[in-house]
Amino acid sequence: MTHLALTDDTRRQLRDRLRFLPTGGEPELQTLRLRALLEELDIHCDDSLDLQDLDAVLLASSYGTEAIIAARLDPEQRHIAYARLVARLLVSDIHAPIDAKMEYAVAPNGGSTREREEEAIVLALARALVGGRLESAPRPLYEDVPKLTLAFTPRSAARSTLGGLHRWSVLWYKRSDMYRRLRARRRVSKAIGRICIALDGGPGLVA
Repeated sequence: MTHLALTDDTRRQLRDRLRFLPTGGEPELQTLRLRALLEELDIHCDDSLDLQDLDAVLLASSYGTEAIIAARLDPEQRHIAYARLVARLLVSDIHAPIDAKMEYAVAPNGGSTREREEEAIVLALARALVGGRLESAPRPLYEDVPKLTLAFTPRSAARSTLGGLHRWSVLWYKRSDMYRRLRARRRVSKAIGRICIALDGGPGLVA
């Protein structure tokens, strides 16, 4: 079997680094941060090609992973394209022996329910990245979280409940435009964060 250069460990490293990525600044600076993050993980970035119908392409094979971004994009569009690629890496399944993920300038019509849900969650997570507010997206998308399990102690029961909330949050983030809009509101994100702190006892946990 041919193995992709993009491994689960690469994704884990991406999640770990993303949480501590500085926010703010001009789009050019924020783009440089995302590009540097990808290149630290041996993902080669090229934003010099003349792509017309696509904003970006992610190519993965056993030989390496490459992020191609359209040269025609302005600074804000390029920032969004990089954020979409990062979100795609976190959300999408990458299949051996070679896979390509396309970020279209105009979203194509049709596709299966799973494809539409994946596209929606990638775009929403990219908006959270661009806005510098990861906490407005469900935490399982960018961090390891407690799992829903059989619980035997008050502590494990609380963490299992938190795991159930995380699963529910991701499910509805995929399926509901209304939930994605609600989840993006600061007041809602803070309220969820307080619930998670009460259940887990650790600072800053957000479902």
